[in-house]
Amino acid sequence: MSVADWTGTLINWQAALQELREIIAPAFGRREQHQSANAFIDGVLSGAERKTGWMLAEEAGLERPYRIQSLLGRSSWSADELCRLVRCYAIEALGDPDGVLVVDETGFL
Repeated sequence: MSVADWTGTLINWQAALQELREIIAPAFGRREQHQSANAFIDGVLSGAERKTGWMLAEEAGLERPYRIQSLLGRSSWSADELCRLVRCYAIEALGDPDGVLVVDETGFL
């Protein structure tokens, strides 16, 4: 099932997600880190009920969660650079001088 299927939109989410992956790549110093970050993103966006290291690794087709755990706990990459890249991406995608972004994670209507 693709993201477009469960969101009910006709947006090509795979292309948009690939674009975002390319934008954030410079925050990760090594290709392996970037691949692990991609696997992490895919796992977080997946339909897995629980988002543990094991479940994220399973969603990525990995036997063990070590790559995901290493990315989050031991790898050296720039969180500040990642934040800056995501911020620039969001401003470009959503920016409007008269716009307001409201995020509500309560889940209630």
